[in-house]
Amino acid sequence: MQEYDVSIVGAGSAGLTLALLLADSPLKIAVLDKEPAPELVAPSLKRVSALNQASKRLLSQLGVWQDLTSAAPYTDMNVWEADSFGRIEFSALEQGCDELGWIVDNEQLRAVLYSKLKHKTNVSCLFQSTILNISNSEQQNLLTLQDQSPMLCKLLVAADGANSFVRQQLQMPIAFWDYQHQALVAQIRTTEAHQSCARQVFLPAGPLALLPLADQHLVSIVWSTSPEQAAELQAMPADQFNKALTAASNTVLGLLHIESELNSYPLKMRYASEWVLNKTVLVADAAHTIHPLAGQGMNLGLMDVAALAELISQQISQQKPINEERMLRSYERWRKAEAQTLIAAMEAFKQGFGRQNPVLKLLRGVGMSLTDKLPFVKQKIMAAALGDSGDLPVIARPNPRRS
Repeated sequence: MQEYDVSIVGAGSAGLTLALLLADSPLKIAVLDKEPAPELVAPSLKRVSALNQASKRLLSQLGVWQDLTSAAPYTDMNVWEADSFGRIEFSALEQGCDELGWIVDNEQLRAVLYSKLKHKTNVSCLFQSTILNISNSEQQNLLTLQDQSPMLCKLLVAADGANSFVRQQLQMPIAFWDYQHQALVAQIRTTEAHQSCARQVFLPAGPLALLPLADQHLVSIVWSTSPEQAAELQAMPADQFNKALTAASNTVLGLLHIESELNSYPLKMRYASEWVLNKTVLVADAAHTIHPLAGQGMNLGLMDVAALAELISQQISQQKPINEERMLRSYERWRKAEAQTLIAAMEAFKQGFGRQNPVLKLLRGVGMSLTDKLPFVKQKIMAAALGDSGDLPVIARPNPRRS
């Protein structure tokens, strides 16, 4: 029988980051995933994420950031509403930093994390491993793998995404909200340089984000819209789609041309009411998924695992059990508070821009224009976006000299 201190189910960015955070501890760790191991190849840019300053600090401490060749910085952010005077602009210069954030290729991040992890002697990465059953008790967890072999672990971490098998197997309750929106994702060639500026326009059916990539004439789009419009856009010939996208963007980057497949996925909010069950704990998308409106999903998940690793390390240093319920509940309270704040803010933002009443549109325009002229308010907004607010894990906190 295989026995581990910590078994992490899911080798996404969150799961691999947690394993790397614990890799130099005395713990015996397993990472399980049903997919093959990620490979270090040229970034495909099929799915990208926006990472903030806190996530960069975390990944830098782990020696990962330096190898992320796909990381494209953005120094400015422009947000506006279509057919309205409402507009707000943010710049790194105003914030006293060099960048507001970075756009990173998801698969490259996973591959770099794995490349750092696979040489760690106390970490076993078990790819193409399927879990058949989980028995969860007050003492330990028993996993049954696809070859019927058993695995015992003191702490089971569910990092297996929004449709978490672990969460479902253990019947951990979850709140679910269907946004009735699809997100269209693609790489787009622009005739005008993006100048390292992230742009987001609020359209009647949903927001369109234009995220700058390393090539000055290449952006990744996330277009959130109704299922009906998403189906129409996906059915269009490329030249017709290009015209629709260029019009939706108000030609801020000139003419736009699709350069990749146009992929689509449904937008749903999930929030687990309980993140801890006996010796099992949920992290990242297994615990919460949010609207991509603010691009904070990856950052939220990385801070979850940094917080959990910090608390586990404290238990080790104090010679206490790493699966102690008191510690797991501390993690749950800490990260639930951060997740709830962000979910509530994004829902209010989405609802506020989701209504096309002319009076509300006028008020939104006035509000955005006023906010743009209030440096203190803008700094508060950007502190949250940069990851420099809230109760951060120690490894992700700003250098004291900056505080």
